[in-house]
Amino acid sequence: MLSIDAPHPLIVGLWQTVQESCEAAFYSDADWQRLRLELWYANHTMSSGRPSAQAWDAVQHGLSELLISPAVKRRSGIELRPSADADADAAVSMIGKYRQSLKPV
Repeated sequence: MLSIDAPHPLIVGLWQTVQESCEAAFYSDADWQRLRLELWYANHTMSSGRPSAQAWDAVQHGLSELLISPAVKRRSGIELRPSADADADAAVSMIGKYRQSLKPV
């Protein structure tokens, strides 16, 4: 029978952060299940009191496989950039046109 550990606050925070991340839009149902499994293992590892270096390495490897780390994304050739803001672009354009219409003093 599996024991259910109370979730560690860091694990809860990571789960919430990943759900709100830009990567979340690209996760398949299988990816979400994999993340749940990885975080269950991470929670179990952290709750053990003294996790071994091997167990911690396994946690890090699992999260890397899910492209959680920015360094892993860069090594994979993935660069996430914020999307352009149409309103901001329009405002900059309007200011530029206004400056051009001003007469020099």
